[in-house]
Amino acid sequence: MITLAYVNFWNTNYNEFYLTKFIDINIDNVKIINYNENPDILISSINGNINIVKNNKAKCKLFYYGENLDRFPPYNNDKLLLNTFDLIVGFKHTNLEKKQIRFPLWLLYYNFYNYKYENNLIDYIETKYKENKQKNNKIMFASLVSHHDREGQRTKIYNEIVNNKYGIVMCPSNLKKNTNSIGNTTEDKVNYISKSIYNICPENSTFEGYFTEKIIQAFEGGTIPFYWAIDLPEKGLINENKYCFCNIDNPIKLKENIKNAIENPNYYLEGNVFTDNAPDIINNYYNTLINNIKIKLNI
Repeated sequence: MITLAYVNFWNTNYNEFYLTKFIDINIDNVKIINYNENPDILISSINGNINIVKNNKAKCKLFYYGENLDRFPPYNNDKLLLNTFDLIVGFKHTNLEKKQIRFPLWLLYYNFYNYKYENNLIDYIETKYKENKQKNNKIMFASLVSHHDREGQRTKIYNEIVNNKYGIVMCPSNLKKNTNSIGNTTEDKVNYISKSIYNICPENSTFEGYFTEKIIQAFEGGTIPFYWAIDLPEKGLINENKYCFCNIDNPIKLKENIKNAIENPNYYLEGNVFTDNAPDIINNYYNTLINNIKIKLNI
């Protein structure tokens, strides 16, 4: 039995939370306790005082982040994280010398806690993509579901589509709202965007390896994503013909990117979302995290 506690984390049902289930299924049975009881594993994030972690006697202090750390000092201090935690888990590329393990946030949106060829998230996304891209109810040209546009990238893509009169972009959330609201769940979002051909889904900022659930949900909805981030998303995992990467820093390139995607939709709709190597990449994400937790617990 592994004792597990959360601190500086989001309020949720920790017994049912992804990381709890992941450890329970892949390592050993888990019991949730209070963080001040010195658990085997202490999982912390950005929502509190890091000194709480420093003073804890947990065998494995794991930092998990699903946000751009540059927006949450002092958690953007690599040296501080290195001196406080045994494992630093999130977007940054795996570098075990720095205790870094890549386990991106979008994985936590899908309750697949280990990789099995007959039942895994790659197959699930591919199946949903094929179902939804062939839907007869593609009643919208494009969709945009977002509450904000802190740095303006969503508006740039939106304006390029609307100003050139390619089609109407339906926006049920706070940003550019022009239709009825939808529910707050992931299922509500995916069901809504599945009615559109295109989905505007850029990231809200740049950070090493920062590719969130946005483009994955766009695929789940069977759409052609208009996407932007620090780099091409999940290179080696996602086929590059499946999305339109929008160069928002170059107006000419942005215009070309969007025009090409709208004039040649079949190019983007052909083939699988994921590469042939995707199963191995996902399996490696899982195994790297599992094995390094076991090492810290001396299992």
